Amino acid sequence: MSGRATILTLRRDMEDGGSYRITGTVDELGVVGTYRVRLFDRVSGRCIRETWSNTAGAYAFNNIAYRYQGYFVVAFDHGDNPLNAAIADLITPELMP
Repeated sequence: MSGRATILTLRRDMEDGGSYRITGTVDELGVVGTYRVRLFDRVSGRCIRETWSNTAGAYAFNNIAYRYQGYFVVAFDHGDNPLNAAIADLITPELMP
């Protein structure tokens, strides 16, 4: 032993062990397509996860914790006018099949 202490920090994100999901479609930006979509915790404002929608605009966040109206999703337009965004608020996850 070297005499140095090793401290292991286990970080448990809210989605660990969750059996719920949030699904949706980006359709408020005017053109259906691939967009960056971020999932946020409503209480803390912390970004929990990020994904991309498919070409039809559909996205999914699987295996997250249940929080009644505890999430919001922001989809960002990365096209010619990257200032546009669509927000879905007060999202409650559904149980995964």
